Amino acid sequence: MRPSDPKSQVETTKKIRDVVKDLESKIIAPEDLVRLRTLVFKKIRTIPYSKQSAAHEKSIRWKRTADEILRDGYVYQGKSCTDLVVSFIALCKALKINARFVKVKNENLVHSLAEVKLGKDWYIFDVSNPKSIPEKGELKSGTEWGGWSLWKKGRDAWDLGLVEFESIRRIKN
Repeated sequence: MRPSDPKSQVETTKKIRDVVKDLESKIIAPEDLVRLRTLVFKKIRTIPYSKQSAAHEKSIRWKRTADEILRDGYVYQGKSCTDLVVSFIALCKALKINARFVKVKNENLVHSLAEVKLGKDWYIFDVSNPKSIPEKGELKSGTEWGGWSLWKKGRDAWDLGLVEFESIRRIKN
């Protein structure tokens, strides 16, 4: 990484602040997190993933910042959980809401979630699932949530050492 590169995928930029400018101090309950996720889905469209797009998807996986994701305006269907969670966490950060990136796995797959602190309570939120609602609690080592087990938590994917497609080997081993 060059010295001028961002150190975090969730840095608060002008673009991020502009997206949330009308939401200041309005995120106080779990249902407000659903509204914030809806805003993410309005800013980022899901495009089809195919054999033709596979190489491009692998070339950008875990490499974009929230600012870049929002500027690009797209994620790949079925391959978007990290980008959506990173974007969501960046918006939370801009609103001064404590949120963290959670990487989970099961036998065959990996997935990204957010944990968000509202008041004194943490909520687990599957940002990439449009039907998901925040659930009170936080993932702990050795526990499962919806068939997923915790791999690691951090600020963003980069904080967990996920910086390119081949990083997936770290999770699956």
